[in-house]
Amino acid sequence: MSIAPMPPVTLDEFLRSEAEAPEGVTLELIDGKLVERPSMTTRGRLHAFVMSLLVYELVRWSQSFHQKPVEIGSGEARCRLTMENDTIVGVDAGVWIGEQYASPSNDPPLYEGPPVVAAEILSPSDKNEYVDEKIAAYLAAGVHQVWILDPMWRTVTVYRPDSKPAFYAEDDVLNAAPDLPGFSLPVSQFFSKYVKRPV
Repeated sequence: MSIAPMPPVTLDEFLRSEAEAPEGVTLELIDGKLVERPSMTTRGRLHAFVMSLLVYELVRWSQSFHQKPVEIGSGEARCRLTMENDTIVGVDAGVWIGEQYASPSNDPPLYEGPPVVAAEILSPSDKNEYVDEKIAAYLAAGVHQVWILDPMWRTVTVYRPDSKPAFYAEDDVLNAAPDLPGFSLPVSQFFSKYVKRPV
């Protein structure tokens, strides 16, 4: 006797489950299936510092980009990457470009559609499998660039759907063209010169 597969979880069901999730649990929706992860109710000082520098640089770039409306989201911003077999994740920092982002909205209470660029800042608790799964979900949904920032080693790895990952050390320059025209920045700008590598 075969068992019928469970139907995909809908957006409304996800939002209800998220509201009822116990403390210490973060929910994501991957291909219509609920995934539980330990939540980080607070971020470490280093993670928060790198986040502030990253968002600052993205906002600064957006203020000089006048071709289309831009919205910068950060801090585990909820995003529905795909509509079919919903995939809903939290994005450390993302860049959304298009007329639909001309003014902020909270209906629905998340970003609809993938960002052009999604950035994740590694934390000591992050597991490789989770990071790899999230990168794959971003690229499958149509994200043009995925940036993985490593505060401990002050590096950025950029993933694109049509090329091999590109690794940038702190002395390198990250050029985000053509997706973010004019965004060109030394990787060291994302990290403080006061942050020391482990000995």
